[in-house]
Amino acid sequence: MKSNIFVLHSLNGDTLEMWGKQVKAEFENQTEVIMPKFPIRAESSYEKFSDILNEYLESGKLNENSIVVCHSIGNPYFIRFCDVKNFVPKAYIAVAPGAVYHYPSSRNDYIVEVKKQAYLMPEELENVKEKFKNVFCFYSDEDDGNKEKFERFIADTGAKGIYLEGYNHFDGYHSVHEVPEVIEKIKEFVE
Repeated sequence: MKSNIFVLHSLNGDTLEMWGKQVKAEFENQTEVIMPKFPIRAESSYEKFSDILNEYLESGKLNENSIVVCHSIGNPYFIRFCDVKNFVPKAYIAVAPGAVYHYPSSRNDYIVEVKKQAYLMPEELENVKEKFKNVFCFYSDEDDGNKEKFERFIADTGAKGIYLEGYNHFDGYHSVHEVPEVIEKIKEFVE
């Protein structure tokens, strides 16, 4: 079965309009690039994410030859989904996996509750580390100035860490329209 690519967006959904477009343009003539739209901001939840992604799993589009690229909150949702469904993709590329752990924040808006339900349990991370073969984490220490959370994610998932200077949270707020390093990593797994 030929590889395909899934791009799972962030809490704001801007991934699809930013560097997700670059992924689609680069690979759409070579393989199927699927960019599901999930509820965003205050409407975001693991349950809604899981329902949508499960349709792709049941149809066979999401399968063991899929290359899955997750941005921000898409990461804890995807890891939990994989744990619940006992699913392992061909490759998993985590981009700025922000809401994986609880860490101090001065925010007091909807994002506090959304992130709270995204935090992962140690056993979910352990299952990724144990079962997944190709895990990569792209991060930038300008993202909240907190390199420690990414180093912890890398250790907890067995990911190969790839630090990129100046990308911040790889989002629309910081005008990140292209991430050529992610494109190069995907190329390693596309058949």
